[in-house]
Amino acid sequence: MVTNEPERTDPGIPTLTEVLAPGDATPLPDAERVVPPAEQGVPADVAVFAERVSARLTLQLADEITTMVERRCHDALIDQTSWLVQLIGKQVADALQAQLPDRIRQAVIEEVAKQVRS
Repeated sequence: MVTNEPERTDPGIPTLTEVLAPGDATPLPDAERVVPPAEQGVPADVAVFAERVSARLTLQLADEITTMVERRCHDALIDQTSWLVQLIGKQVADALQAQLPDRIRQAVIEEVAKQVRS
């Protein structure tokens, strides 16, 4: 069955009918809108459509970039935290391993001295 509906592959990209209704060509006043030289001579409804698509894509890209940066920062934080915990754990284990023989020796000497006094 053939329909007049365009095939949608990306729901984030608007179609012309979603962004610009027929007869909806109300350009912004000149004080609020600067028309680049490339758009001069372009029909107003096309220029409005281009501005709306540009604004929507800019927002979408900004959201995607923010999400990507947050995800990378989160991953980096997890990696750095894991590395730091491993480093601290190794340093504590090394310090205990270095101190353990002296502590055992001291404990044995104290226990022998207690038994000799008894």
